[in-house]
Amino acid sequence: MRFPYVQERGRFLPIISLQLRGKGTMGGITFDAFVDSGASYSIFKAEIGDILGLDVEKGEKMFITVGDGSLIIIYVHQLEIQIGDEGFEAGIGFSKQLGIGFNIIGRKDIFERFIICFDEKEKVVEFSHKREKPGRLKMKFPKFKSDEEEADF
Repeated sequence: MRFPYVQERGRFLPIISLQLRGKGTMGGITFDAFVDSGASYSIFKAEIGDILGLDVEKGEKMFITVGDGSLIIIYVHQLEIQIGDEGFEAGIGFSKQLGIGFNIIGRKDIFERFIICFDEKEKVVEFSHKREKPGRLKMKFPKFKSDEEEADF
């Protein structure tokens, strides 16, 4: 699944549309989020939790360090999420203190399901399905003198 970057604040950023569904709600609601490989958790604005019908502060309370080194409180809820054609359950944090201006897709529960490639030249982010049973990757590396050697990874 390929998602073109979105122009935001004069820059092209890996912002994708996804759907979230709260427990007991009908259908998903579409939101945008910044795909952040440096973020451990997915964090959305608390207002999004309200829209989904959640009692945000009843989620699992966690303290998360953000980019400037400060701590913010998030409340994690297990929700159904859909990215492209893939639907699954993921822990999504909600915070009143999220100050960067957009929701964040982090590694936990999401990056574990996909191989995610950021292509800065083409300005796209690609989510590929992981194989059920990862095989061993065999690569050939040239030696210093045009000989090739197999490497096991």
